[in-house]
Amino acid sequence: MTCMTRMAPVVALAAGLLLAAAAPLSPAWAQAPAAPTPPPAPPVLLYGPNITLEQAKQVVAAAEAEATKRKLSATIAIVDTAGNLVYFQKATNGTGTAETFAMKKAIAAAKKRQPTNYDMARLATGNPSLAYVPEFFPFPGGFPIVQDGKVIGAIGETGGADDDVARAGAAAIR
Repeated sequence: MTCMTRMAPVVALAAGLLLAAAAPLSPAWAQAPAAPTPPPAPPVLLYGPNITLEQAKQVVAAAEAEATKRKLSATIAIVDTAGNLVYFQKATNGTGTAETFAMKKAIAAAKKRQPTNYDMARLATGNPSLAYVPEFFPFPGGFPIVQDGKVIGAIGETGGADDDVARAGAAAIR
């Protein structure tokens, strides 16, 4: 066997690599599109005095009215500025996860002083480290309750049209 015969596979491989390197990239090899940029953060407000039981009932009544208008069953949690439960209403036909979801939404909104739908928008950017942010809960339906420009608590709602129902509840206090 001659030296050229033994070298043929090596030469063929080298030629193939050179051709592949010179060829334009196929769409399958192209860089993935950049992840979307997150929306601007909503303002982080200062804390005010904690929500009272009477105010919490007002918030729930407004949220319940919005849910009823939409023919939805709402599970609603109201927490104070520290995320402690003030008032809770579970839908009769609510799912087994409804209690936990409503609570987590309310706690996240109170402690971060931002709506939980902002977490959802941030998650869409593709940043996996967000999962390690305390109180990160990327689901709609959690809103801070603001009075006189300060956060006094938060509402968490689950059961359908979560952002709209929670927003209606939070708007009951000004």
